[in-house]
Amino acid sequence: MRLTRFIDREAAAPPAGHNVCGVLVHAVPERLEAAKRGLAALPGVEIHQEVADGRLVVTVEDADGVPASLTLSQFPAIEGVVSAALVYHHCETDDLSEEMPS
Repeated sequence: MRLTRFIDREAAAPPAGHNVCGVLVHAVPERLEAAKRGLAALPGVEIHQEVADGRLVVTVEDADGVPASLTLSQFPAIEGVVSAALVYHHCETDDLSEEMPS
């Protein structure tokens, strides 16, 4: 459900900056190849690790006018995907006032 809250929040007020999301995707093992093809076809998606039982470690970044939240919202429609859990989110901003002093 954290993923749904993230998608809703980003859609309501997209932040300035660049989003990077770490996502754990569960796919039906027999449909793993279809799920990988569907995920790889989405903008800003990169598959980093896979396990034969259907788990995939994926990153999603904002890509050419397509926010990461919009890409994430398409995961449930991909053949073979059972669930997707947002496990990491970072937003890199251009606002220097938000940087932490060293």
